[in-house]
Amino acid sequence: MGFGEGDPERLLGVEAGRSWTPVPLGRKEGQPPPAPSRATIKLRVVADYICPWCYIGSARAYRIAQELAIQLEPWPYELLPYLPKEGLPREVALGRHYPEAYLRRLQDEAASDGLTFQVPLRVPNTHLAHEAVQFALEKGRGWEMHRALYEAYWARGEDIGEAQVLVTIAHRLGLDGRELDEALSQGRYHHVVEEKIAWAQAQGIAGVPTFLFGDTGFALVGAQDFQTFRLVAQRVIERTKP
Repeated sequence: MGFGEGDPERLLGVEAGRSWTPVPLGRKEGQPPPAPSRATIKLRVVADYICPWCYIGSARAYRIAQELAIQLEPWPYELLPYLPKEGLPREVALGRHYPEAYLRRLQDEAASDGLTFQVPLRVPNTHLAHEAVQFALEKGRGWEMHRALYEAYWARGEDIGEAQVLVTIAHRLGLDGRELDEALSQGRYHHVVEEKIAWAQAQGIAGVPTFLFGDTGFALVGAQDFQTFRLVAQRVIERTKP
């Protein structure tokens, strides 16, 4: 999903002001939503680790969560689910070569958020990476793993489609690498990831990053500039106050 800008009021819906009503996982159409927390609002970050704008957008969401009453939740999405487990060279996987001007723009945007950015040579299949995040979520470290995966791939060029790379990243975060290795080899979180991706697709999400504000019905699409993102978040929080 490309970078976007726009008026904050227009951005309180999914592109061009269209309204959007999410159906939370495990709840059927017609069932009432749970009462929102008065302390925080959950910001569901629908993203994929091979998406550079997701890297940038997630960093901006994290900055905003340091200022506002927002709880971040990583949510899986696969842009290229057909990739082999070992991944493919970038130009083969994407089927095109991005111009230097576009890559410089990405580098500039990343740098504006204090991120290191380089273009990895290969594009991995990210299903295992999403499974690793589900493992970390159960340990209360889901967002840390989410951020670490972006840094590993876009800052250091590590192959996050490789199980042992994921185990090493988990170990750096103080998680049990052996337990993660076992979970990945057994496919313990495979269906969890599949179910969450299917839920996102059922909501009509076709591009990432997409940021879903709790059960408010508001979504923000694309890596908006930080000030716009923060203003939208502030207005959503104000509108959800009892």
